[in-house]
Amino acid sequence: MKITIDGRQIDAAEKKTILEIARDHGIFIPSLCHHPRLVPFAGCRLCIVEVKGRKGVVPACATNAEDGMEVAAATPGLQKMRRQILELILSEHPGAGLIPGRKKACVPGPNDGRRDLPKVVEYLKPDRSGFPPLDGNPDIRTDDPFFNRNYSLCILCGRCVRICSEVRGVSALAFNNRGPKTAVGTALGRHLMDSHCQFCGACLDVCPSGALTEKAASAGTAPDAEKNSICAFCGQGCLLTLELKQGRILRSRPAEMGPVNLGQACVKGRFLVRDAVYHQSRIVKPMVRKNGRLQESSWEEALKVIAQNLSGAEARPIAMASSAQDSCEDIYAFQKFGRHGLKADHILSAEAGSPQARLRNFGRDQNLEVPLNFKISDIGRARSIIVFGENLPVTQPMIWLEVYRAIRKGAKLILVGPEELSIKRCASVWIKTQPGQEQALLGGLSKVLIESNNSVDAAKIDGFPEFKKHLLDFKVFDVLASLGIPQEKWLKPALFLEKRKPPAFLFGAGFCEGLSGPANLAALWNLALQTQGMLIPLDSECNTRGALEISAFFQRIDDHPGPTDQGVDRPVYQTLYLAGPWPAFDKKPAEFVVVQDSYRNKNSRIADVILPQATFTESAGTFVNIEGRLQKFERAVEPMGESKSGWQIISELARKMGLEGFAYKNASDVFHELSGQVPAFRGMSRDHVSHETFLLDAKTDIKKFAVSGVPMSKTPARGFASDPDVYKGLDMSRDIPELRLIRGR
Repeated sequence: MKITIDGRQIDAAEKKTILEIARDHGIFIPSLCHHPRLVPFAGCRLCIVEVKGRKGVVPACATNAEDGMEVAAATPGLQKMRRQILELILSEHPGAGLIPGRKKACVPGPNDGRRDLPKVVEYLKPDRSGFPPLDGNPDIRTDDPFFNRNYSLCILCGRCVRICSEVRGVSALAFNNRGPKTAVGTALGRHLMDSHCQFCGACLDVCPSGALTEKAASAGTAPDAEKNSICAFCGQGCLLTLELKQGRILRSRPAEMGPVNLGQACVKGRFLVRDAVYHQSRIVKPMVRKNGRLQESSWEEALKVIAQNLSGAEARPIAMASSAQDSCEDIYAFQKFGRHGLKADHILSAEAGSPQARLRNFGRDQNLEVPLNFKISDIGRARSIIVFGENLPVTQPMIWLEVYRAIRKGAKLILVGPEELSIKRCASVWIKTQPGQEQALLGGLSKVLIESNNSVDAAKIDGFPEFKKHLLDFKVFDVLASLGIPQEKWLKPALFLEKRKPPAFLFGAGFCEGLSGPANLAALWNLALQTQGMLIPLDSECNTRGALEISAFFQRIDDHPGPTDQGVDRPVYQTLYLAGPWPAFDKKPAEFVVVQDSYRNKNSRIADVILPQATFTESAGTFVNIEGRLQKFERAVEPMGESKSGWQIISELARKMGLEGFAYKNASDVFHELSGQVPAFRGMSRDHVSHETFLLDAKTDIKKFAVSGVPMSKTPARGFASDPDVYKGLDMSRDIPELRLIRGR
């Protein structure tokens, strides 16, 4: 399609507005209410343009381009109208000092370079306004965490209201009153703390005027550099932009072009990176226990003590534990050191009990290779979504945004679990179940679908006759009645699954654990085959998938026992080496304990040697997020104190012990070796990682129903239950006051 703007002919894509096409081609049309993430609003009227053949003017943000359209965007008449509109807008907050001759009473925040209002003022250059200023007492709210609200600067563009409703699904902000008394605020003027605000900062990021200002920016300190990094606080892998001043982090914000988060973040990624990196509980120097007390030491001394205790480890029992919050390079070096260098008796890893690991193990028990890769954006295309017990805005915030996007497009949300969650207001059905009841519920849904003859396609899949026969004796009404689940509660989900395809099934660790874990997975697998649905295992740590693939490789080539749910507190080990956060031990589980971590925690108290590890902002490496997407990050700031990257610590320790094969100079060296060894990374280069680089996944068209009547496990399927607010030993909901306040609501 061809369109002409101010005499310039443009080849444009269809289904785009005039404003979108203009901005795509570097043509500036002023606007204050428009934002690319929001539905066109056409409220400020600054983007008005003239279209040949149409009377009057039209808003460019809400007018779709048509083939052959001729648009005038910068005529003298348009500029005059825009200037008058802008002067009228500015008359409502005279204290900003943006109109010549007006006293500057209040100043927008230091991120004015990203604010649209000063740019529009500079473009239109309004004269001394003839409109009387609406002076009044400025309504400044400073009583909530993280950011202030200065409504004397608000221009009523509605961006904050709309992004909170349209994108985040919260609606904490709204337009209050009408006419000249219209104001943005919370219902009944309550605190944001009392208005279900998630404190994601999305409203702050879209505010064009500076009415919303981050408290960390209130001192007026402007950054002198910016660097991008991958957030390590959860499993989704959001791209963040870190604002720096003299090599220190000032604040963080979501990167606009992040392939996962698309300009969004959660409270932790948006506001807590600086607090976490510079927290007072950081371990900044090695420590060695002397005369019963931990004392600071040099790296040379600390590594020497460890090397002496690990020498001849083949003759002594040793256990090691790795973390899925470390980079792929850190985990590979650690696993290689333990398996090849020390021949450790046990190497435990947190990802062994993760939903992805459980799903893969289930598939192998059924002689199936289960693909784990997916795209978060796929969830937005689902028409019915079942979530098992996950509080998505807290544990999987970007997943929640896609679920909410699907709901806005007409998808039905079904919640299954024991607790009433905040997202219940968006759900069509909440089925209250207790742990262990999921298998019966899923079996009931499967039988209803079979009886409604909705399994024609499923009947072609291997194992369907046996599966159908197994369900013949399943007394749906009796079983569900015994569980206390009303008939109307589970018939409605069955109707949604029957009529609204494709469905998506989202489950976390709680669904897979306990005696019923394997049976739950089997029942869910069968239901997904019946409905052609997507299975989405929800892991909470930043590199669970990477750790899973690396651990699987080392287990496959070694005869030593792999990760177990039982572990280091049962046998008496000579040495225990903990790399990363691990559940606290009641008593010292080994004669010699090494803790390699970033923050002091309960396990630090039992350590004989503590090694300070750098955080994700202070190191370079790769993560694999919940989708299977390989993500590269570089060092943004220098490590605090004497902390070092995990692979670097292992490399130096191995050299101290005289072990060969650990002479790595940088993260790229480790990744080069890793990608030549671990099948899922085969052939990849760290230098060529793009936003769309995914791990090599199981590729198979073989599908079959699970063995009928998968029994409950004789022993509970246990794992390391990770807390979504804990990063490398720092419990942010306990140790950072603002988050403690929010989580404690």
